[in-house]
Amino acid sequence: MKIPNFKSEEGSIMYKNTVGELISPRVANVLLKRVQAELSPLTKKAVLDLGCGPGNVCLPLAKGFPNLQIIAVDSSESMIHLAQSEAIRQHVPNLQFERMDAGHIALPLNSFDFVLCNLAFPFFGKPVDSMREVFAVVRPGGSVFFTVPGTNTWREFFDIAKTALGDMVSMARPFLAKFSQSEGLLEAMSAAGFHDIVPQRTLLPFHFANGQAVLEFFGQLFHLLEYATADMKTELADAIDDMNPDGFTMHYEAMLLSGQKPDEP
Repeated sequence: MKIPNFKSEEGSIMYKNTVGELISPRVANVLLKRVQAELSPLTKKAVLDLGCGPGNVCLPLAKGFPNLQIIAVDSSESMIHLAQSEAIRQHVPNLQFERMDAGHIALPLNSFDFVLCNLAFPFFGKPVDSMREVFAVVRPGGSVFFTVPGTNTWREFFDIAKTALGDMVSMARPFLAKFSQSEGLLEAMSAAGFHDIVPQRTLLPFHFANGQAVLEFFGQLFHLLEYATADMKTELADAIDDMNPDGFTMHYEAMLLSGQKPDEP
């Protein structure tokens, strides 16, 4: 299977209507909870939301902490438009939007106390180069918070799929590769110069009444099972139901890595 190009306008809308609705808000809540623990209602900080998408992180953060000055950037004009329209609707004045790619962050050096990034890292073309761009705009002593999918994402589903479909599961390898990004993120953060890197692992449960509901869910996510025949899908749904007669729960593993830019000597 082929992963869509989410940097294209068509791909960004597809992302919003799949991951953006089904998964990203729940992972954003993990990120927000961690960042909010560092803040108080009177905190005055400069924040960059990198790859902001439709605003799952920047909008609630700006609204909950009006003294923050937040710049939200995304490579997609459609995403910027959606988030900006929502900020206007919610009357959020402390939030500014710019179209910008993570490969070239054209913002002042040493200007942000926090850089936040929710699930965008797996789509960075040159992860280490982008992380160095991030490092350059973080103030000495500032912090970064990145979320990526962990290797245990949908583990329960793929365990059953391997049993039911055998080698055919290998066709989902490009999709599965996105779940190994936590190691790449750690390496990129370290290479860029961040230290005190701390991982936080959160398993988010997704419950389904039966196997057919599971297949419908994955049918919305990048057409994950489009290579499977009708008989294969039936076999997979039956296997899920046989092993889980009272419903099926699988988990999305949200990996949050935080790090700090060293203070100037």
